[in-house]
Amino acid sequence: MIREIQLLFTLLIALQFVVIVLHDLVDLPGWTNAKKMREVIGVRKLWLATCVNAIFPGVAVGFAVYAWQRAAPQFMTTYWLVYCGVTLLSAVGMWYVPYFRGVTREKALEYKTMYEGTRQVLPARGENPRPNLLHVCFHVLFVVNLGMAVALRFGR
Repeated sequence: MIREIQLLFTLLIALQFVVIVLHDLVDLPGWTNAKKMREVIGVRKLWLATCVNAIFPGVAVGFAVYAWQRAAPQFMTTYWLVYCGVTLLSAVGMWYVPYFRGVTREKALEYKTMYEGTRQVLPARGENPRPNLLHVCFHVLFVVNLGMAVALRFGR
């Protein structure tokens, strides 16, 4: 069972890497608004953030590929667990805390501008920013990957 989880984890952590790297760079009408993202953040900051954000999932994918068809060493499964946990906590902090608790008017306008024209599935809560459908899908992926990382770390 662990081998099957490790195979699925490898595929999904690679997917997570791709979506984290590309979602702010590629325009997909209704899903992403990379043009607005560049306008709000600036091209230089956007590329810098993308490169920094690629490091940790890139290491996770590298470990997963290295451990393909063999038992992953404990330091790798620990890395996956920590990385997936931090990623999920970051998503909660960036999206669900503002959604439920609110943000400054300036920050709400920034979210609104960056994600203008994207699909929304969560009900509006006043002027609070809310994760669009693409981000909700990412967050489900993060939860699934965290669950598999827990299983890989402690399921031996």
